[in-house]
Amino acid sequence: MSRRSRRTAAPSRLVGRSRHVRRPFLGVLGKLLRLGLTVALIGGAGWGVVQMRLWIGSSGCFGLRALEVYGHEIVRGREVLAASRLKAGDNIYAIDLDRVRRSIEALPWVRTAYLRRRPPDRLVVRITERRRVAWVDLGQIYGVDAEGVVLPGRPDDGESLAKLDLPVVSGLDCARDSLAIGASVPDSTLVSLLEWWTWLNDVDPDFSRNVSEIQPMGHDAVRLLLVGDGLEVRLPRERVEARIQTLKELMRRVYRECPEPAYIDMRFAGQAVVGSKERGRS
Repeated sequence: MSRRSRRTAAPSRLVGRSRHVRRPFLGVLGKLLRLGLTVALIGGAGWGVVQMRLWIGSSGCFGLRALEVYGHEIVRGREVLAASRLKAGDNIYAIDLDRVRRSIEALPWVRTAYLRRRPPDRLVVRITERRRVAWVDLGQIYGVDAEGVVLPGRPDDGESLAKLDLPVVSGLDCARDSLAIGASVPDSTLVSLLEWWTWLNDVDPDFSRNVSEIQPMGHDAVRLLLVGDGLEVRLPRERVEARIQTLKELMRRVYRECPEPAYIDMRFAGQAVVGSKERGRS
């Protein structure tokens, strides 16, 4: 290449470098413009969401017309409606579902309540009711569920005889004036006794149907009164299935050898004490 051609080539290389330096600035400017546009779009979308929520919350198109209640047998639909404190025309999207749920769960028979909206004009309430597992005698008869929550003592019109044929728990250490419908019985013994009763129902439901009364004997034993002749049975609470099986085998022998037994006490290791109504202990 000649000296003249070299001199003309140099400026072209310098110009190329100058253009290369300007490109990053334009790229940064473009990124800033895109970022600003994105922020504006997001801000506009957020504002639109807020406005949409405000419109939904105030629109008469979503006024409450019906409360759909499922899962209830004892609780009446009108009781659920009254507890919810809702009224026709309330906007379903403006309703505080947690507040309504807590109000419904305050009903004695309601264990849990689940709510959801069903647009355009309904709320769905799904209820799990408490189930009475026994009666308690505290100067007045009340029902209790497995958690020891006090339920109304008056049977409901829709309850079957099987649901009412339950043993009476007595001998609890709590006063009648300390009870409140829908609250737990203030005696920790009751819950453990009901747990034992649940185990008995699971392992031998036929035998459990012959129990008319249950009384605690300390923290580790229980006294049962059986239907018919009122035989008293004293059992440790541990090993429920084995104890009941031994008791049933023993009862056949007891009734054969002792026509009028008063009680069978199986709290002692390796032996059973039988008391007769006529002769006392044998």
